[in-house]
Amino acid sequence: MSEQTYDDNVKIWKKAYEEVAEVCGKYSKEFERYNSDFDDIKEMESKARNHLMLIEWYEKYGLKINHEHKPFSYNYFGFGSYGPMQYVNFIQFNDAAKDKEEGSGCYIGWPDDGRQPMNEWCMKIGFPTGAYIFGQDYDYQRQLFQDFFKELQSYKPDYSDSHNSSLYWKLENSKPIFDNFSNILEKYRKRNASELKQREADKLRKQLEKVEQELTNEDTK
Repeated sequence: MSEQTYDDNVKIWKKAYEEVAEVCGKYSKEFERYNSDFDDIKEMESKARNHLMLIEWYEKYGLKINHEHKPFSYNYFGFGSYGPMQYVNFIQFNDAAKDKEEGSGCYIGWPDDGRQPMNEWCMKIGFPTGAYIFGQDYDYQRQLFQDFFKELQSYKPDYSDSHNSSLYWKLENSKPIFDNFSNILEKYRKRNASELKQREADKLRKQLEKVEQELTNEDTK
């Protein structure tokens, strides 16, 4: 008997959560009339619908996201504070242009072309500290960051906020960069490490040349 694939499991999970959501949804409003002892009916429905949303994203867009996240219950989720995925978030926008005018809700701070999302989920990759993601040697790492950001832009984001070093993709366009981002970041981190060693070697070489010149000047006195 062949081993079940991830896609096989997704079909089973989908069927199970559809049945849970249907049954709990049927009774959740009825139980709202009672005290909080029965809130778990609504909670079970919400949990099932969170799973179903992530399953839908996988089936429609190929996004394989850990099911600890809850896009049905919340309009935003990220991937923690460590590792490459700390720079990736998923955001649900309503009328972002209106929200920006009112100063509330979710919107893009300074979109390059002025456009804002409308009633859609987007994946955001953003770097609030800019080139400092590669360390404290900012003057030398600005070009590195520009090259890195340019490569991310080659994945054709749907919205850009260059002022805040942030890029946004609609879900239907996000899979290529979602799958490759970690490798891209690692490539530039390795380049940074290599260039940093070269800069340190050049600095030591210049210091040595300076000392040798000073010794030569002493000898000629």
